[in-house]
Amino acid sequence: MEKRSQTRFYDRGSVVCSHFNHGHDCDAQMLNFSRRGMCIRTDRFFKPGTAVLIRIDDCPKGDAVRHEKGGMRTVTLAKVLWSRHDEKTPEQRYTSGLRYF
Repeated sequence: MEKRSQTRFYDRGSVVCSHFNHGHDCDAQMLNFSRRGMCIRTDRFFKPGTAVLIRIDDCPKGDAVRHEKGGMRTVTLAKVLWSRHDEKTPEQRYTSGLRYF
């Protein structure tokens, strides 16, 4: 049974993310998002508690992205809640859960 308080949308898109106080961007794939945060996959490990700047590069096309329906933010600051090595991919990848500030 799903214990989430917010509806998750699984329309994939791509984002550019970086540490809030560093200029080193990295590309990431958005796996899902909700009104309160998103889940991304990237080749960079982000330590839980880190503030990251997220910019949408390729926005999903579904109705869920519309702001009035509680959709995603196109540029936002988020906190890394968790990050783990993604063993399902052949490359070195990490999946991270982010919560918007």
